[in-house]
Parts: sequence; structure tokens; C-alpha cells
Amino acid sequence: MAQLGFSDVGDEGVQSKQARSQVDMSENSKNKVSEGSSQISVPRRSLSVEFFVGVFALVGVLSVGYLAVGLGGMQLGSSSMYEVQAEFDNIAGLQKGASVEIGGVPIGEVARIEFNDPVALITMRIRNSVPIRDDDIAMIRTKGIIGDRYIKISRGGSEDLVARGGLMTETESVVDFEDIIGKIVHRMGGEDE
Repeated sequence: MAQLGFSDVGDEGVQSKQARSQVDMSENSKNKVSEGSSQISVPRRSLSVEFFVGVFALVGVLSVGYLAVGLGGMQLGSSSMYEVQAEFDNIAGLQKGASVEIGGVPIGEVARIEFNDPVALITMRIRNSVPIRDDDIAMIRTKGIIGDRYIKISRGGSEDLVARGGLMTETESVVDFEDIIGKIVHRMGGEDE
């Protein structure tokens, strides 16, 4: 029973303190209004849920933008690659974005394919750390039996380098099996007559 009486007294003390603080606050607000001050006090704000939702939304939008630029193949800022061109008689099946390799290691990609009558002009984007020599040979090859086309660069022995944006002079075009089979069939047909 003693405990019951103690808790009752404690509750009344807390309630009276709360009532007094409310009265003090209302008197302070009346004094501010009556003084006619032009300053309005703004309550102090803490970090709220809205703030964190805004930060999360901003991070989400920036992430989507980064992925869109990356997947779109655009490059922002300085590039760690340079361009070299090569001319081929036949590039059948070679696509923009195809790999450029030395010894099976990717060192770049095909940036542009243009027709420069009577040849195809290929622009390759190569990593800065890989210099292209003036006697290197650029060859179009196929990955696997029916795989994608890529450019294989076979190293030469020269110390001279192809200038950035320069033209590789040594190239080998695609070996077109349809043409070979057509020539064989045509020769076989010519011998029968």
C-alpha cells in the first residue's frame, strides 16, 4: 500500500510541473506578441524522414544516370584511349564495338566503320598503354567456327610507332569462305566442259 501512495504522489508532482511549464510558455508567447517585435522565431528542426528520403532519391537518380551513360557507351571526362585507323578490302561481319586484341588479350574496340571507296576505313580505339608499331598487321578474324568477328593485331619488329589518329598500312581482310567455295565450284564446273 505504501507503494501505491508513493506513485500517486509522484504522478501529481509530474502533472503540476507540466502545467507550470505550459503556463510559462503561454506567457512568453504573449509577451513576444505584445512587444510587437518583427522577428519570428523558427523552431529548430532536426533531420527528418523527408531529408533521408530526398538523399536516397538523389543517390538513386545519380546511379541510374551513371548506368545509362555507361551502358550507352558514352565517355565522360578524359579518355585513357587513342584512335588508330586501318583500311580493309573486305570486313564482312565486323561490327562497331568489336574487340581489338593482341595475343588474345583485348586492348581496344572498333569505334567507327566508314566506306572510303573502294575500301572500308576502320577506326579503332586502343588503350594508351599499348603502342601500335608501324609494321604491326591488323587482321579480321572470327572467334570460333561461327562466332563474332574481331580485329587481331600481329606484332611486328619495328621501333617506329603509328601516330595517334594515324593509319596502319599492313592489313589482312576477312577470308570469305563463300567466295572460296564459289571459285572451287566454278573451276570444277569449267573442267567438265
